[in-house]
Amino acid sequence: MNTIQTKAIWTPGWYEMDQTVAVGMEQKFWFFKDKSRAGIIDEAIDLVFFNQLDSTCNCQVRFAHVVDIWHDILGPLARVDTDGLDYLFVTTAGREIMVNAEEQPGKSDDPVFDIDDWSVWVTLNNVSEPISEIEK
Repeated sequence: MNTIQTKAIWTPGWYEMDQTVAVGMEQKFWFFKDKSRAGIIDEAIDLVFFNQLDSTCNCQVRFAHVVDIWHDILGPLARVDTDGLDYLFVTTAGREIMVNAEEQPGKSDDPVFDIDDWSVWVTLNNVSEPISEIEK
């Protein structure tokens, strides 16, 4: 088992254009091939989760295992569920925060969570080499 940990960032594009991530999930994920084209220049970030907001190119598919998920305000998360027009952010303590992904992207149904940046840090392991890549 590959225990090398890889740091990734997941930033929502909203509108059902994002991948669901959950602790323990092991599957194929889409990542930006060139993280700088995704607007990321931070050297501490190895991978950037792909979303279809800008295009369907500059991406690659890799197998990976999600070790943990962290949001700077919410803390540790169990999962981010992107199915439907509202995204569900679930903390490891079991609190569920519903966030609109279509009419008012990024607006929480709970006024306590007036959060501007819903990006989450994801720790991965068992990350494969790219399985496929899409240039254009």
